[in-house]
Amino acid sequence: MLAAAFWLVISSPAEAKRVDNTPPSFAGLKSATTCIPGPVGGGRTTSYNLSWDPATDNVSPSRRIVYDVYQAETSGGEDFSAPTYTTPAGATSFATPPLSTDKHFYFVVRARDQAGNSDSNTVQREGQNLCV
Repeated sequence: MLAAAFWLVISSPAEAKRVDNTPPSFAGLKSATTCIPGPVGGGRTTSYNLSWDPATDNVSPSRRIVYDVYQAETSGGEDFSAPTYTTPAGATSFATPPLSTDKHFYFVVRARDQAGNSDSNTVQREGQNLCV
């Protein structure tokens, strides 16, 4: 009986977890839009709606991939050392908190799998006001 228990401990099931060192495949952010009717500025705020197609990964299913959103006020100014926002797993869109209409905002979205591997795309979209 002890030998059987020992065998169960040292044997691994066929579906054992693989080491995952490969980042997800992700095309990046498709759009960053808002609708600000009337004049902008004057202390007004708006949320930007970001959207993308789901990433794929060699281990993590798409529904388990999270997305890190990087926001900047200048083109290319994103700080990739820490995301501004992180989505729930499986999201394909994100609404920012209200942001000042007096500023321009730029966004990059990166996919991160369950093992913590992030893609390194630099697809940047400037927030666009569709209502002007």
